[in-house]
Amino acid sequence: MGRREEKDYMKGDKYHLVELPMGWMALLGTEDGLKRASLKPDPNEALEDLGKDLDGAEEDPSVFGQVEECLLRYAEGDFTALDRIELDLSGVTPFFRAAWEACRRIPVGETRSYSWLAAEAGSPLAMRAAGQSMARNRFSLIIPCHRVIANDGGLGGYGGGGLGVKARLLQMELGAEK
Repeated sequence: MGRREEKDYMKGDKYHLVELPMGWMALLGTEDGLKRASLKPDPNEALEDLGKDLDGAEEDPSVFGQVEECLLRYAEGDFTALDRIELDLSGVTPFFRAAWEACRRIPVGETRSYSWLAAEAGSPLAMRAAGQSMARNRFSLIIPCHRVIANDGGLGGYGGGGLGVKARLLQMELGAEK
């Protein structure tokens, strides 16, 4: 299927629910890519986390084949697989976009501070805004906000299933070959 035919097929938002070893991932996509991804311990929580974005969306697993494959490969230890997922960043503020893009550049098995993230996003004094960009990350796991920690080395927060999931993801990635 060509790109134009694929876009014609992708009219309206689509969603799909995927079970991963670290929880349930609710996916929401548009013709421009993945619009939301919510990781939660329970499938209903994952879908509920999509909120109003799920209104009017049609369940269609077939359009998420590549995304699901990347997620499963990540869960099996291919930690670069998520880099291949195309994201729809429409409606994202320039600072959040810059922070999310910087977060995606954090190497597997490494962490960075909120102050690092603020500097990388172009506003070195905006640590609180950097924290908000991670708290409002609409692409759990894919934008690896679990790799962003407090300046004192504490885990901070994690909306993608809680601090236990954040700690497990970091531990899993630390065991990866660099």
